[in-house]
Amino acid sequence: MSAPTGLPALRRWWPQPLIGGVTATLGLLALLAAWRGAFAAGTAALTTRDLLVALCLAGATITAYHFPLPIRPKTKIYLASAPLYLLVVLVAPPLAATAGALATLLGELSVRRARQTRAGDTASEVGRRILVLLLGAAVAHLFAAALHPLLALVAVAVVLEGGDIVTAPLVLAPITGEPPLGVIVTVARAAWLDEGAQYLLGLVGALAAAQALWAPLLLVGPIALVYYALTRALEAQAQAERARQEAEAARAQAVDAADALQHQALHDALTGLPNRTLLHDRLAHTLHLVERDASSLALLLLDLDRFKVVNDTLGHQAGDALLQQVAARMRDAVRSSDTVARLGGDEFALLLPGADRAGAVRVTQTLLAALVAPVTLEGQTVHVGASVGITLAPAQGREAAALLRQADVAMYVAKRAGSGYAVYDPRHDGYSAGRLMREAELRQALATNELVLHYQPTVDLRSGRATGVEALVRWAHPTHGLLAPDQFIPLAEQTGLIVPLTRWVLDQALAQGAAWARAGRPLAVAVNLSVRTLHDERLPDTLAWLLRRYAITPERVMLEITESVLMADPAQALTVLTRLSALGVRVAIDDFGTGYSSLAYLKQLPVDAVKIDKSFVQSMGTTEATKDTAIVRSIIELGHNLGLMVVAEGVEDAGAWARVRALGGDVAQGYYMSRPLPAPSLDRWLESSPWAPRVAGLADISAPPRGERRGDVDAP
Repeated sequence: MSAPTGLPALRRWWPQPLIGGVTATLGLLALLAAWRGAFAAGTAALTTRDLLVALCLAGATITAYHFPLPIRPKTKIYLASAPLYLLVVLVAPPLAATAGALATLLGELSVRRARQTRAGDTASEVGRRILVLLLGAAVAHLFAAALHPLLALVAVAVVLEGGDIVTAPLVLAPITGEPPLGVIVTVARAAWLDEGAQYLLGLVGALAAAQALWAPLLLVGPIALVYYALTRALEAQAQAERARQEAEAARAQAVDAADALQHQALHDALTGLPNRTLLHDRLAHTLHLVERDASSLALLLLDLDRFKVVNDTLGHQAGDALLQQVAARMRDAVRSSDTVARLGGDEFALLLPGADRAGAVRVTQTLLAALVAPVTLEGQTVHVGASVGITLAPAQGREAAALLRQADVAMYVAKRAGSGYAVYDPRHDGYSAGRLMREAELRQALATNELVLHYQPTVDLRSGRATGVEALVRWAHPTHGLLAPDQFIPLAEQTGLIVPLTRWVLDQALAQGAAWARAGRPLAVAVNLSVRTLHDERLPDTLAWLLRRYAITPERVMLEITESVLMADPAQALTVLTRLSALGVRVAIDDFGTGYSSLAYLKQLPVDAVKIDKSFVQSMGTTEATKDTAIVRSIIELGHNLGLMVVAEGVEDAGAWARVRALGGDVAQGYYMSRPLPAPSLDRWLESSPWAPRVAGLADISAPPRGERRGDVDAP
């Protein structure tokens, strides 16, 4: 490999200390030679005048190092060239070079010490300064007699600046790494203006000194004033710049604060998801795009299952952590172009631009699968599910409010059915145009006693005598006539009217039961409870007050809860039923066999009876008789093994009566014995029907002890 050449080689073999040493040595030798020549020529004698001028100009040079003239921010001019120029033209060459070298050395040491610059740089600067000053002094002596005084002064300035530029690479080239010629060009470009001004200032001083030696001192005042003015101007400019920067920072901070406030206004604080306001905005925008581009969108409404159990059991902090994990899973399950929003509580919404029915179903299935994985909260493993309602635009609507309502309807359909999700179907929508009017009418019906109770007898399968009744509500609508429960109970559940409606039914049913007891017919009265009623914390207290008010025996009150209601919120059901059972009332599971009850959970409930769903009883007389008979038999055996009374619903004929009785059922209910009747009609039925009780008593409403059978009684 060949040896390095050019400037890198120079920097490698001729480092800066060596350059400084050589330059300083040459300068000192030249200075000694000058003094020797002066002594030889007899011109080395120093006058007081020369010493004072040299001292003043050397002091001015040192001062120039410490007080550079500011011309703009971060740019300053060191006015050392002007006093050094005056040294050359006013003082003998050896003295000028000596004073200039000492001033340069002191100035460089003070400034370079602060800059932590190497000693080689200072040596180089002092050495080349001596050489340049001696060269300028020689030119001044040479041209003093040959040229016009003004031209001689200009020639000295040119030689001094030229020498300074030419010798600059001795100091700068090893530091910057530039070629010597590049350094010369760079220095010449940077220095011509400020150095020219300094030499012009020195020229004026030299001309003034020609008239009087003290005349250059007159320049100190203007220079000081210029220095002061520039300093104050730059300070004002710097202050204005700081004010501008502070104003910009304040504006940026205000913008950030406004952005933060806007984000808070449009996002949920707990999960960071868009809130209801932002969802409405994006839904409206997407609907506009759907209209413009003839595309589609899907809107999903998701409600967590069993969230209240987690919140009540582990606390709100655990509930918040659960919501955050659910939000993260939902975000991961959808596209970046989709919107996942939290509407409040445990309710979320998803906006899927461009999705059709199949795509919406796929996303829903993905979401439900993502929520299946257990969540660990405070060291406990929690399983949560969700019910999702789906609606589509433009197929099912073009208005944001209507789509949200439709998704809500579909979500409740999915929750009631336990299917996980449901697509909006107008047939399931109780929120038609007349919904608000029907809600107002239902409220009016509760206030004006338009509701009436019908009672359907329950008959003991052994004795063949009625032991109780089930209270069934009807609406005597002034326009539409007598309405069945399925025509207004869903509306009552959706609007929350089911709670006061249930209290009204309990009040009327217990009052009628007390009236029958006073008349010598102490029939048991059964009342149905809905899922919303189970969340009525005042229900046990209300029932206890009614029992005291009507002086009715608690054992003659039966509360019926469907199996699906129990399994929708098992923990809440257990809590409420335990409080109700403590009052002494009896509890029955209605429509048993149609849900998915856990037998292990069933035995924990304070339940006294199960009612076999009528679909199984009625099917025993069809081609599916074998399977349904097996189901009925199994339910009867299960109920008896758990110590429960078993009631068969849907007994429509003598054959069904005989089959249920043969399988060991305890009580039958159905049209074979009686349709639901208003209280006056039931009074007449009790007086004339062969099913009427002969002797009313508490033992009549309970199943016989296990192992004991009553005498067989044929159906009347």
